[in-house]
Amino acid sequence: MTTIREYRPTDLEKTAAVWLTSTVKGQPFLSEEHWLTVYRRLYHTLLPVEWKTLLAEVDGEIEGMLSFSAPGEIAALFVGPSCQHKGHAGALLTAAKELYGRLEVWVYIQNETALHFFSRSGFAPLREKTETETKLKKVLMVWPSCPNTL
Repeated sequence: MTTIREYRPTDLEKTAAVWLTSTVKGQPFLSEEHWLTVYRRLYHTLLPVEWKTLLAEVDGEIEGMLSFSAPGEIAALFVGPSCQHKGHAGALLTAAKELYGRLEVWVYIQNETALHFFSRSGFAPLREKTETETKLKKVLMVWPSCPNTL
């Protein structure tokens, strides 16, 4: 059974590992070098200082994570590659919906799996932008869906 709990400083190594392995596998349209650069920031600043993070845990093992960059703004939602399709992402998202009345997340257009997951979870596309650093398009998905969507 999946338990959702808040991140603790002692979770840094395992949470960062879940993020890195999931990110590299789930978003192959960006290089591993790119993700390793982001990983350094994630490890030293984002997880320990800037983000509020929820963890999906099974039998004491961290299998997924959802981080907020601000209230209701999802910065990361990842489940370890060997732990996917077990309901962890859905459980994390349910907990996020209980915390905040509105959620938003930017998703790369190339990440069809994430776009499908968020659509199935009641999110709707609101607007698009091109990311400055990568030059890739992203779409802002919002929950609950609103009438002004794309």
